[in-house]
Amino acid sequence: MDDPAFPALERLRAAEPRALQAALRILLPDVRRWLQRQLGQRPDLDDATQDALLALAEALPRFEGRSAVRTFAHRITLRVAYRYFGKRKRDEGLQLVPPPPDEIDPESRAMDREALRRLYRCLDRLPPKRRVAFVLCCVEGLAPSEAAEVAGCSANAMRTRLSHARAEVARRLSGDPYMKTLAQRRRP
Repeated sequence: MDDPAFPALERLRAAEPRALQAALRILLPDVRRWLQRQLGQRPDLDDATQDALLALAEALPRFEGRSAVRTFAHRITLRVAYRYFGKRKRDEGLQLVPPPPDEIDPESRAMDREALRRLYRCLDRLPPKRRVAFVLCCVEGLAPSEAAEVAGCSANAMRTRLSHARAEVARRLSGDPYMKTLAQRRRP
């Protein structure tokens, strides 16, 4: 296991309530973050998080220890995210949580929120496997081989999905004058 704070594998396999509870408590922030990155900020994010934790509670007793617990949890969380991809209507607006106050001026924060909203609108139009590849590699920063392990596919399949996703996102956002302006503003 990748974290000494996780309960022993034998306790998880025995489905000891305290061991499962401890493992889920440790994984909760990661599960929430993974789902938020895959799905965006949306009204049913709490439901998706709860569904992922329930799926993890059912799956952890079958965990064989062939990978890290977090990789196993990430894969299960992705399976839950796939079920939520099509649930939101295409026209429904993305509800973003306002960022914490910082030194960035209000106009820049508003532009960043708008860019994020437009990016997730674009991601909503991608096929689920390409969306997962884009978020795992471009948002979470995983290497394609690491993302492939999480997604349960080959590294070559992940690279292909990522390449297609990047091309489609670039194509869709290139016609967006707002995103062009933002990209030019960010150049050094």
